[in-house]
Amino acid sequence: MGKAHETFLQDMLRIQGVKTAALVNFRGEFLLSAGVFTPNAQISNQLGTCIVQLIATAEYVRGRSEELTLLYSEGRLSAFINLDLLIDTPYGAQEVFLLILSSANVNLPTLRMTVKVALSKLKLDKAVRDLRINVRVYPQNLLTRDRMDETSWQFVEAISRG
Repeated sequence: MGKAHETFLQDMLRIQGVKTAALVNFRGEFLLSAGVFTPNAQISNQLGTCIVQLIATAEYVRGRSEELTLLYSEGRLSAFINLDLLIDTPYGAQEVFLLILSSANVNLPTLRMTVKVALSKLKLDKAVRDLRINVRVYPQNLLTRDRMDETSWQFVEAISRG
């Protein structure tokens, strides 16, 4: 995990209202984050898994999406999904998505444009440009009975029935 990815996350933090930016793999693991929210291992694993399950469910219902945004009592959580972004880890290159925690009134067009510009710049970096993925992990892998609570499982079953 290199300096180029850290710079990418710092570019996100320059937008007014953005509190935290993180790169998360499709197993729900926070690989790199910057900002005020510093989750412990348990919280980040739960949050990451929940977001990946939401992405998988949304893909199942609507097909592939570029972005998933959730409003909650303290702000907004935005996941930028199909970035084709890889990060080098001790286990090889892994595909990641960008997760941004922000205030509810963050300027979404500015956020989207910043993501596009910073992503283009990141992909030109030699360390990132040469990365190749070894094994693709699909978000649907986390839609299993042992990874979900009863309510979530019933929701997924209802979607699949109809």
